[in-house]
Amino acid sequence: MKKLLSISAAAILGFCAYAQSPKPEYNLFYEYYFENREFDYKVDAPVYSGTINAVAFSPSAGLSFMQDDDIHHRLSLGIDIRRDMGGRNKRYMDELTVYYDGHVRLKKDAVFEGIIGIFPRRFSEGEYSRAFFSDSLRFTDRNLEGALLKYKTKDFYAELGADWMGRRDTFIKERFMIFSAGDYRLRDWIGIGWSGTFYHYAGSEMAPGVVDNHLFNPYVKINLFEKGKRRFLKLKFGLMVSYQRDREREAQANIKLGYESVLSGRFKSFSLENTLFAGRGFQYLYNAEDLGGNKYGNNLYFGSPFYSYKVYDMLEAAWTPRLGRSISLSIKARFHFCQDGYIGNTQMLGFIFDLESRRSSRWPDGRIGDVD
Repeated sequence: MKKLLSISAAAILGFCAYAQSPKPEYNLFYEYYFENREFDYKVDAPVYSGTINAVAFSPSAGLSFMQDDDIHHRLSLGIDIRRDMGGRNKRYMDELTVYYDGHVRLKKDAVFEGIIGIFPRRFSEGEYSRAFFSDSLRFTDRNLEGALLKYKTKDFYAELGADWMGRRDTFIKERFMIFSAGDYRLRDWIGIGWSGTFYHYAGSEMAPGVVDNHLFNPYVKINLFEKGKRRFLKLKFGLMVSYQRDREREAQANIKLGYESVLSGRFKSFSLENTLFAGRGFQYLYNAEDLGGNKYGNNLYFGSPFYSYKVYDMLEAAWTPRLGRSISLSIKARFHFCQDGYIGNTQMLGFIFDLESRRSSRWPDGRIGDVD
């Protein structure tokens, strides 16, 4: 262990000597998340009524290096602490974050970024439907363990990442996910894009077997009206394609086809959004069990449980005032419907303080930044 630390220290010192103007830096990220769920007891809702009331604090520090005018390196070390108010919080350091973040400006209008290590999930900048990742999962499962590659031009963005979630053991399942998203602006008023996940959920020694769960969403985006970032009316629609198979029990894969559209409008601090999904069997293994008798549940599906309905419609009204570069506030009310009618509603409050947002947009921590 001492030899490894000595080699690592020597490598870092050698890199510092080679790089130009090494600078220490730090970041403070704080997030408050409140979600109150109220559902009709007469309706078989996939989410229970209840309240999530939690905070997270993620301080980090590291070194920033300029190799030349077009190449930037960053090494960062931090901790991620999350607490559920009213819960049994016994641990004080939940997870360590340690990662390398590099930026390369390939030409005048193109930037590449590569991140490797254990890093915040918020570093992923792709556009993913809640069918992929629910809001509560984004808050509770805060970090990715693997790598993330990004590429950006004036009209195009793409990312490809890998998250290693579990190493096979007696009781621990081998799990990893490959995810990708991209967006290409064809004209000022129309664009196309995609998002997708490839999830490998293998068995442990006590519960062998493999389950495949892959999801792909190609879509089209239309700007019906746009006047800056705070006044717009947009429509996004596309297919949902699901590939699922429990290899121990199913001879063939189950391929499901669905549809999702999102109509969103904003006027200054107020916004409305309507999400409509239609599809059958997108979470048909949710209540199934592995060979060890363990329910698959949210270990297999990371999206909102509402996507288990054949038809799901969600209307959201939100107020997101502009409070400053480092502070963001959001107050939301959501109303949920399915093919049988009204399900219930949720009220949400979010608050974020992010010191990183005050820094230069050329070499931001975990963000690909602006294109020159």
